[in-house]
Amino acid sequence: MDEPPAVSDTIRWILTEGRAFPTIRRFISALCRRLLDQRVPLWRVTIYAATLHPQIRGFGWRWWRDRGVTEEVRVAQGVELTGDYQQSPLRRVIETGVPLRRRLDAAAQEYPLLAELHRDGGTDYLAVPLNQVGRRFPVLAWATDRPGGFAAADLDLLEAIRPAVAAVVEAAVVRRTARSLFSIYHGRHVGDRVFDGQILRGSVDLLRAAVMATDLRGFTGISDRLPGDEVVQALDEYFEMVTQAVHAQGGNVLKFIGDGVLAIFDAEEGEDAAAADAGLAAARALIRHLDARNAGEGRARVPLRAGVGLHLGTVMYGNVGAPDRLDFTAIGPAVNLAFRLEDLTKELRRPVLASRAFAAAASSALTPLGPQPIRGLSEYEEVFGLPEHGALAAQ
Repeated sequence: MDEPPAVSDTIRWILTEGRAFPTIRRFISALCRRLLDQRVPLWRVTIYAATLHPQIRGFGWRWWRDRGVTEEVRVAQGVELTGDYQQSPLRRVIETGVPLRRRLDAAAQEYPLLAELHRDGGTDYLAVPLNQVGRRFPVLAWATDRPGGFAAADLDLLEAIRPAVAAVVEAAVVRRTARSLFSIYHGRHVGDRVFDGQILRGSVDLLRAAVMATDLRGFTGISDRLPGDEVVQALDEYFEMVTQAVHAQGGNVLKFIGDGVLAIFDAEEGEDAAAADAGLAAARALIRHLDARNAGEGRARVPLRAGVGLHLGTVMYGNVGAPDRLDFTAIGPAVNLAFRLEDLTKELRRPVLASRAFAAAASSALTPLGPQPIRGLSEYEEVFGLPEHGALAAQ
């Protein structure tokens, strides 16, 4: 039996114009407006889809006709243990893939959410699964406030377009998940660069940047003295402090190297001072965070301290490695010097050291420590410290 023209046109729109929307939020808004134009009495629409993320269990999108908006909601890990999830009508559909329909004006509701929708004027509710992902199902829920609920023709249309909606949502969630995982594992800006097509081996850009290299002091000793779970906890705590300090200044954490971190701050259009100031602020914030942690009550048995090297120069930023194992990173003499300065913090007993180029660009004055021999360089490098740090601060 041929589908009615309205159904065919809607499916065609979903798979062409609809899938071209850059976000699910905008897709849902446009789809709901289109269905309203076809006299489908939508009142509230919700989509939930799981994702892969250390802190986020999934995403939800909610459209309200009366408010004229679609909002995105991030669902935290552990939500499945909460009472709201346990008593949600979506739980059954997520876990079993079995549709759920309830006439909201017919009887008392066993789900608190449906009772709330009924009090607000809702009359009918339908939650259906989309394409299964692992052991769970994304869910699409339709609600109406029309007296008498959805008509048979409404339900037929909503069921007919479900596979097309599922295809668009699935593709968008997969793209978003992949981009998010790239950013988590390779830095905030790497996912965008990779998805924009910078994937060829040897594809690198010359980037002017402030480079920040950090290293956790005495980590070998910490590893020997503490149980494994406490070592991992301490390392995670340190990495979180570094990342928060860098991201707060607009920087990009490129990689964790053992117990060290490589981060950069772009000097766009010759903005050397802005990049240096951002790197300096991040270094200062990191040392403050570590000092506060070590002085706090009820903290770990072993204090955490770090050395930071800062340099300003041109790095090669892009894909390097083997054909089947690439790494998106920054390389070059500027990166090497930052790590050499970080290593020198142990000898000079200061937590932060900067190069002459970095000190010259920074807005605030740094303390000159004189020319110093740098491992791997034939000439001495003039080194600078922070005014607030004495010679014993790094120990």
